[in-house]
Amino acid sequence: MTRSWILAANGTRARLFAEDGSDLPVEVACFTNPDGHAPGRGMHADRLPRSQESANSARHAIEPHMNDRDKSQQAFARLLCDALDAGLQARHFDELVLLAPPRFLGLLHARLGKALKRQLSCEIGHDLTALGPGQLGERLAARRRMSSAPAHRNP
Repeated sequence: MTRSWILAANGTRARLFAEDGSDLPVEVACFTNPDGHAPGRGMHADRLPRSQESANSARHAIEPHMNDRDKSQQAFARLLCDALDAGLQARHFDELVLLAPPRFLGLLHARLGKALKRQLSCEIGHDLTALGPGQLGERLAARRRMSSAPAHRNP
């Protein structure tokens, strides 16, 4: 019997479900990122640093390459992937399902190790963190039916 872990996540919240195929998914962990709603610009900076233009006396604000919200979400993705890796090492699951908005899904992919990528069986690029176990189970069952249906070919 295949044991699945389902991670429904966004930049501020994540819910981890376990599913063994016999019943509804069961929530086994919940993670929160308190800094996930940080303002787009530096939270702690009153003013951006300035740069002097060499051609004239104009000065321009220097935007950071990554704002605090992005840094916070990257750290959150790293924390989630560490938890998934620990679960895989402890043999708590055989397959992994990722449910996250496309941007956060990309952050998770960047942090997944080779072993976790091998266990990845399904991913959905939508924020499904608000769904209950019943709705989540229905959504995954529909997705699995779609992916297992034979492709129709035109002669």
